Amino acid sequence: MAERKIEVGNEDGRITIFEEVLSSVARIAAEKVDGIARSAGSSGGLKSLFGGEEIAPNIRADLGEDGVRIELRISAEYGHPVHEVAQGVQVNVQRDIEALVGVKVLGVDVYVKKVVPPSGSGRGAGQGQ
Repeated sequence: MAERKIEVGNEDGRITIFEEVLSSVARIAAEKVDGIARSAGSSGGLKSLFGGEEIAPNIRADLGEDGVRIELRISAEYGHPVHEVAQGVQVNVQRDIEALVGVKVLGVDVYVKKVVPPSGSGRGAGQGQ
């Protein structure tokens, strides 16, 4: 399977940016939004509490000659307006990819897959104590 990448050329040469870079920047940008659910650790942390499904953002980048289109599947924390969380993700992801990677973002599609209890709610490992 070929590695997916986007190339940006200028008078000094060519810059190759791999899809993983775009996904990493998009994940970090999304996680800066207040109200987005995050995993407690690299192993998925909270996923066992919610039916085994990962709650960290799932990201796909569609690379084209004119730019990139990003698709994110996120979980929002209960108590935050879902539409505001999704809009915040759109703004942050577009701004950070364009500013930090130098690639035009053609669109950011956000799918809210679930709502979970807030991470600081005291629920989870200490539940029932």
